[in-house]
Amino acid sequence: MKNTIKYITLMLFAATLSSCEKAIDLKLKDTTPQYVVEGVLTNQAGGCKVLLSKTKNFTDNNDFNGIGGATVTIADDNNNVYPLAATSIGIYQNITLTGTPGHIYQLSVSVDGKTFTSSCLMHPAVPLDSIYLVKDELQNNKDGTPRKYVTVRYDDPIATKNYYRFVQYVNGRKEETIMLEDDEFTNGQEVNNNLRFDNSNDNPARDIRPGNQVTIEMMSIDQAVYKYFYSLSNSANGDGNNAAPANPLTNIKGGALGYFSAHTVERKVLTAP
Repeated sequence: MKNTIKYITLMLFAATLSSCEKAIDLKLKDTTPQYVVEGVLTNQAGGCKVLLSKTKNFTDNNDFNGIGGATVTIADDNNNVYPLAATSIGIYQNITLTGTPGHIYQLSVSVDGKTFTSSCLMHPAVPLDSIYLVKDELQNNKDGTPRKYVTVRYDDPIATKNYYRFVQYVNGRKEETIMLEDDEFTNGQEVNNNLRFDNSNDNPARDIRPGNQVTIEMMSIDQAVYKYFYSLSNSANGDGNNAAPANPLTNIKGGALGYFSAHTVERKVLTAP
């Protein structure tokens, strides 16, 4: 009886609220656009790219707002300077430049009288031993098929502090979830890390199903880049402590948002059974 009374009370309260609905027009102020630098240098061919754009207002579309006319270079710690050429508006590349672990790289972007810089150490690669699938014992996909996740296996080096980023592709589609790990509790140990992601909108293209080709990239990143993606993930998903969104922690100097990462890449592929 108590549950019935509580249910009726809630229904009456909901009806009262629905009868008092009023459209609220949010007045969001436009902000001054800021430059955004997203730079990557890897130890693999074709892995040098810098995206230069500007932020948009909340009500604008999400199309890439590329900025042309910039001078972009990457220098190593031997004073060699490598130019990046514009391949399209806002995208700058050097297809022959590959990084070497143990070296520090300096990024410089000059545009409209402004210069943005960043430096990053490329840490040695940590070998990705293997990847395998595990089944979620509590959840299924929307159609009732088993939900599966990739587990990555690697041996964390004991002598150094390590930070990792993992990127997953299913049939070439990049998973949007930011997947990070450090060795605070696994230093020097064998690690089996389950790459879980939230598919709350039940998009079947994101699920791992029989016959799908799954590619995992494991990146050994530095601490500043780890902090950038960690804060970006918290900003996107909410950290539970702050209702207001905030810009992620950047390692770009000069007033721009974004990051510059010089990192190694390990890659494994499997076909889901």
